[in-house]
Amino acid sequence: MSIAFVTMVYNDAFFLEIWLRHYLKYTQPEHIYVVTHGPQPYAHEMAKGCNIIEIERDPRNPRLDQDRFVYLSQFCSELTASYDRVIWNDVDEIVMLDPLMGSDLTGYIDAIPKKQKVVTPLGLEVIHRTDLESDYDYARGMFAQRRFLRCNGWYTKPNITSVPIVWGPDGHGSSHNKIHLDPHLYTFHLKWFDYNFHRNRHRERLKFRFDDEAGNEVIIGAGSWSWSEATYVIVSNSFLRMRIKSDEGAFDFSHLRERILASFVGGANGKYRISWFADGTLHPLPERFIGLI
Repeated sequence: MSIAFVTMVYNDAFFLEIWLRHYLKYTQPEHIYVVTHGPQPYAHEMAKGCNIIEIERDPRNPRLDQDRFVYLSQFCSELTASYDRVIWNDVDEIVMLDPLMGSDLTGYIDAIPKKQKVVTPLGLEVIHRTDLESDYDYARGMFAQRRFLRCNGWYTKPNITSVPIVWGPDGHGSSHNKIHLDPHLYTFHLKWFDYNFHRNRHRERLKFRFDDEAGNEVIIGAGSWSWSEATYVIVSNSFLRMRIKSDEGAFDFSHLRERILASFVGGANGKYRISWFADGTLHPLPERFIGLI
């Protein structure tokens, strides 16, 4: 089974280190593709031996995110001519196999029936509960320090493909008209792993905004990147009020999987997607995942 692993980076050294360390457990550097959005010298150093592709980044392009996904869709589609499957993630996301099914991510994906041309892992966000967890210790692994997750349909993306595909902005939705929500694969979204880190990252993202020639503010990015700083703080603090599920079935997402499957529909511009939602309950990370990131 040949699998290509693809990501794109812009000022993302911390996440790139985690992303590379994770996927290099399962493949050789020649099957990893790091696309840099403009010059990113650290990527060349960190990803030595991998394929590094630099593309232009125009900071005053109001379609910055949309255009980068046009490129990524084309790039990953071309790779499907050379690979059995292509896994794409934003650099702060990783696909992981539930350890109950073993430790061979690529072997598991290889065993997925070929009729499932596009595979969707369940999206889980790593949440920093500042009332229960310390600031992040960069000398230790993430899953040794962060134990709370929430299911988020926004990150339940069709990010494993064996056929040419067109993704929506940020990979939400695609041109593929079927959904295979795999029961044992997860996309872990790491953005919220540390309060101070993600607050500073959002402040930097606010600097991407600019006024167009008519004096109108142009907001780059969707989802939380489009929020004002005040809104971002309010939502970040809302994690403190979320109930933590503590019963025996805390890692059972079957009802949310059913909700996702039932909501899959065709939308505008030939894209198919689920009805996005964010679960309001936090789920403890099972011990079997500790040490995997």
